[in-house]
Amino acid sequence: MKPFYSPMLATLVDKPFDDPGWIFERKWDGYRAIASCHKNICKLYSRNHQSYLPAFDIIAKAVEKIPHNVVLDGELVVLDKNGHDDFQRMQQYKKSKEGKLVFEVFDLLYLDGYETTALTLLERKSLLKDLIADLDDPHVQYTDHSRAKGSEFFNKARKRGWEGMIAKEADSFYSEGLRSKQWLKVKHHKQQEAIIAGYTRPKGSRSKFGALLLGAYNGKKLVFLGHCGGGFDEALLKEIYGMMQAFKTQNNPFDTEFKPNGEPTWLKPKLVCEVKFAGMTEAGQLRQPIFLGLRTDKAAKDVTLEVPRKITPKNAAKKVIKNSRGQTEKEEIMSKNTLNKETINMGSKQVPVTHTEKLYWPKEGITKGDLLQYYESIAPYILPHLKLRPLSLHRFPEGIQKQGFYQKDVDTEHLPPFVKTVPIYADSAKRDIDYVVCNNGATLIYLTNLGCIDMNPWLSRTRNLDQPDFIVFDLDPGKIDFEAVVETAICIKEYLESLNITCYCKTSGSTGIHIFVPTGGKLDYDAGRLFAKYVATQVQAQLPKITSVTRAVSSRTKKVYIDYLQNSRGQTVASAYSVRPKPGATVSMPLDWTDINAQLSIRDFDIHNVPGLLESKGDIWEGVLTEKNNFKKAIQLIGELEAK
Repeated sequence: MKPFYSPMLATLVDKPFDDPGWIFERKWDGYRAIASCHKNICKLYSRNHQSYLPAFDIIAKAVEKIPHNVVLDGELVVLDKNGHDDFQRMQQYKKSKEGKLVFEVFDLLYLDGYETTALTLLERKSLLKDLIADLDDPHVQYTDHSRAKGSEFFNKARKRGWEGMIAKEADSFYSEGLRSKQWLKVKHHKQQEAIIAGYTRPKGSRSKFGALLLGAYNGKKLVFLGHCGGGFDEALLKEIYGMMQAFKTQNNPFDTEFKPNGEPTWLKPKLVCEVKFAGMTEAGQLRQPIFLGLRTDKAAKDVTLEVPRKITPKNAAKKVIKNSRGQTEKEEIMSKNTLNKETINMGSKQVPVTHTEKLYWPKEGITKGDLLQYYESIAPYILPHLKLRPLSLHRFPEGIQKQGFYQKDVDTEHLPPFVKTVPIYADSAKRDIDYVVCNNGATLIYLTNLGCIDMNPWLSRTRNLDQPDFIVFDLDPGKIDFEAVVETAICIKEYLESLNITCYCKTSGSTGIHIFVPTGGKLDYDAGRLFAKYVATQVQAQLPKITSVTRAVSSRTKKVYIDYLQNSRGQTVASAYSVRPKPGATVSMPLDWTDINAQLSIRDFDIHNVPGLLESKGDIWEGVLTEKNNFKKAIQLIGELEAK
């Protein structure tokens, strides 16, 4: 996580537009803010990195309840009882505390070690929506969006009294610190940030000053924007006058010629304000500007005259805007993310893929493209082990050297039509969440393109989520030789055989071995877990020096942990033929029991050699999907053994 982030900025355009590739959000009228939370300590700051604390502590404390390290982008607003926001109300909040202070969050820049700016906008918003829903705090709200026509959304914004709308390209990346043409803003009313570079002597009964002398930068030149004398009451005149005294100077700061309408006092160009105005004169000055408030969140050097561009998304790319480093928007994004887009054909479906050159395993030189090619080639073998099973997505968009993150709930509105989902009620969220179900090769490639290195399905299928098809033993070695894992696996197999139970084995692809016992869907999770616990306890009694059934790591550092607790509803285990996010791009490889011996190594099976092994041997795990063990007889045998 970087010390500070600079927000992506929107370009002002002259009118709304309709484009199915864009989403539309409410434009908020407050202070732009970044909330950076690390180890439950939140920094809240403006776009020019000025802290909002302690003034808005209530927002920081709310964000600190998120159980992740995050960076959020949004707007601080003050709402009235009807949900209307207003910049002047925001200005007064520090003193009056009237209204409801809310952090309206619309983007996610960082999550648990991963810079999410490399994800598309809709992917970022899907993750963000889950985070904010789980937070459930009235002071932090998720800014939703619409896929309706932009013109219809703009009319709705007008009717509801919103300031305007923000249009965002749905598959765009986050261009930090750049005013982008992939984010466009359309306003109902004309407003402008301006630099207060002087004021005139008051006339008549007016106190303190007559009008503010406003300016903005055009390149490096400070140009005059006009006089602003409206929008002040006596208290505000006194407050603004007092603030200006610290910036008085003898030198005219403007680089353009103009004649003030009264005796001027010049100021260093430091203070920034917001004004609304009726239009522009032919001389390029604001007509009838009205003072709305100071902008302490804006740096004077960044204030330029915003002229609405007559552009739409279809011609936006023809125009060039450069950032402070002289890069165009495309050059800056390309410097962060090489957008080498391709497609992979899976049956009749064409699946777009991106960043195929990105190194997922830098030490081995293995790219995202290599991973996509692997899953494309072994799709007929892995899909039978994934079909109809809810998946927990384990995403590594930056490769294995960056921490990955889990995602269960997906945004169904924006999925390709070939990606199927199933709604499952989650007690933790107190609502249904939508799990992806990988029923076809196109979905497999789609998930891989999202950064899913390993595939993690449930043990049960959607047609009967409470009846697992397998009982699983996950053998996890502590600081002990792999031979002990092999010995434990063989002991489990032999014990199950004594009960006339067939089982299958595979490497975990990580450090251990997985043993799958087909149930034929005849047991529920509780019964399956009890059976697994009984077998694990019996094996541990036979191998007390090298095995443990205790979950606490401290009590099994030099033993093989026989994990039977995976046999619970909602738990997942890496699928057969799944690549793992481990050095060497190892694969969870099904094996014949004759291959389980002292010479076995996890690194024997990887992204390079498994496709060839499958082509020559086929899927030796087909039986795990069709075998039906007789647990009724097995339990009878256990009773007989216990009786002896």
